[in-house]
Amino acid sequence: MSEQITFEHPINERTRLLLRLAHLFGQLEFFLPLEAPWQSRAAMTALLDISSLLSRSDIKSEIIKELERHIAMLSGIRKTPGVDMQRLGNILDDLEANLIQLHRTDGQLGQDIRENEFLKSIMQRSSIPGGNCAFDLPQYHYWLSQPADERIRQLQQWTVRLGGLQQAVALLVNLVRNSTTPSKELAQQGFFQRTLDAQMPVQLIRVTIPRQLGLFAEISGGKHRFTVRFLQFTNDNQRPTQTYDDVPFLLTTCVF
Repeated sequence: MSEQITFEHPINERTRLLLRLAHLFGQLEFFLPLEAPWQSRAAMTALLDISSLLSRSDIKSEIIKELERHIAMLSGIRKTPGVDMQRLGNILDDLEANLIQLHRTDGQLGQDIRENEFLKSIMQRSSIPGGNCAFDLPQYHYWLSQPADERIRQLQQWTVRLGGLQQAVALLVNLVRNSTTPSKELAQQGFFQRTLDAQMPVQLIRVTIPRQLGLFAEISGGKHRFTVRFLQFTNDNQRPTQTYDDVPFLLTTCVF
């Protein structure tokens, strides 16, 4: 386990979408190859959440625009002195390959999942607390009783058309997160505030602190300014309170 923990706050809706998709793809990738029925349930939940998130008609165009934006920005720094041309070229190749794959994808992303009657029945019941248990969905109960290799095979079959999107999301999120070098900052009595440069396309705020501090960062704000409050983590029934200690932390203002 890492000795540090990072908290993130997306500045715009497009970055928020990318982070949510990355989170769900991470859950899906972790649970899909595992054999227990409860693990297949977790993979199924992630798959259906991805499908639901992709039901917006503009998602595909949003991802394509983001890929095109990154390609244009990176292409513009080719002649900058000191740039690692080989690494830059590899990143551009990956971006362009993902862009081509998304352009070749017909219809809405995840449409085949939303039109699958079996998956649709699970999705409809999943909005009800406990609504996908055995007596509510006997077909799902039967599917979960199948051998692990059969469940895994079907899950892979349902997710294969999302592979291009998953690669694009992972690449874009990685580029944003690593676009800026972290700076050392100090939150006096657990509070920090900064105004953002309106000319800089800030996408994401990242705050990193040692895990051993027992604090978590609450980040809020928009494209003009943001604030960070460090609160004490508690397991009891008390509301978290802001620390009165000065907190040194690493701040990454991702502008890519």
